Amino acid sequence: MLLQKYFETRMQMIDEGLHMALKFDKRYAGQLKEAMLKAVIPGGKRWRPLLLIAIYEMLTGLKKNNKQLPDVVKAACAVELIHNAAMVHDDLPALMNKKERRGLPAIHQEYGNAVAILAADALYTLGFELMGEIKDAKKANLAIRNLCINTKSYGLIGGQAIDLASKRKVMKINTLRYIDMKKVGSLLQAAAEIASILAGSDENTRQIMSTYAINLGMAYQMIEDIEKDYARGSDGLDFNEEFVPVSKASYTGLMGFDKARKQVETLLEDCSRSIKPYPNNAVLMEFIQMISEKLP
Repeated sequence: MLLQKYFETRMQMIDEGLHMALKFDKRYAGQLKEAMLKAVIPGGKRWRPLLLIAIYEMLTGLKKNNKQLPDVVKAACAVELIHNAAMVHDDLPALMNKKERRGLPAIHQEYGNAVAILAADALYTLGFELMGEIKDAKKANLAIRNLCINTKSYGLIGGQAIDLASKRKVMKINTLRYIDMKKVGSLLQAAAEIASILAGSDENTRQIMSTYAINLGMAYQMIEDIEKDYARGSDGLDFNEEFVPVSKASYTGLMGFDKARKQVETLLEDCSRSIKPYPNNAVLMEFIQMISEKLP
């Protein structure tokens, strides 16, 4: 019950922060601003901002009336804005050509390609602007630099480029891992590292939190593959019976069900082991448990 309350209150902080950041005067460029709002709200699970706040609070202790928490929420919202910007670009016909996002029409489907491109560009810049509002100038600078590194050609956007270049090629396991480490893992890594920066943690702690976040993201992505890339051979089969991969360009298609499942278990065990020494780790342990429960 306490963990549920924690997630509810932090989600409320994030939603309020995002609404505040996206509160525009719509007299000018109204369609653009409407597209930006729809790209972010209503949102998905908010894993990245929740993770950033949770890691920060684990490292600093769950303090009531923490004066730095508003800046931490701003940083969390900045990461979420960047994440949503990337998804708008990723959905475009020139990239992954997705027609839906979160059960609703993709932004380019509703507003056209040009407005979608501009909306994503504006969300990227808004994210960096929000990160720049952190009161501690030194920490703000470090956080912005970290977000840049994890977003640019060596990070999220680089992962999108490799994913695009691989569309018509035979997928290799190392390429798939690289794509997911960048497209999925980069902003999770940013969330963990920025939380560590704001908490004033040392380099060793920052690296541990970064590895935890990447492993968590990879485990989640692999479970997504296991769930969607296996088709039931006949009615009534359960996950202990034989399944046939739908896609060869997936972890299950490249590794097989058993190896993919074992890899997920190893990643989650590594996550648990890495944060076990830290006090106040219940929320981060809950992230592991929630992902583990999805594993068929």
